[in-house]
Amino acid sequence: MAKNTVSVEIKRIPIEVEIKDLGYVEVVDLASKVEREMMRLQEEEGVIDTLKQALIAALEFAAEAYLKGLAEGGKQKEDQARVEQLITKLQGALHTPLK
Repeated sequence: MAKNTVSVEIKRIPIEVEIKDLGYVEVVDLASKVEREMMRLQEEEGVIDTLKQALIAALEFAAEAYLKGLAEGGKQKEDQARVEQLITKLQGALHTPLK
């Protein structure tokens, strides 16, 4: 099976990456997002060390993904509670004699 590697450049550093289930456009877009975040860190916080910028950016992206997962998990629980309420109401309606 051929590898689907994508060449990107972040802060003038060429990188060959292969990310499962992502195509060229998605990988390039993510690389651009990482570079923008690293530039923001450099401008706002004066972080010049590229490795440090990359690590801080990675941690921020990981935190964002984690919080999004928590939010989606909470929404899923709310949806499940609503479905269970509807089931209870429907079961009650089925067992209530018609007048």
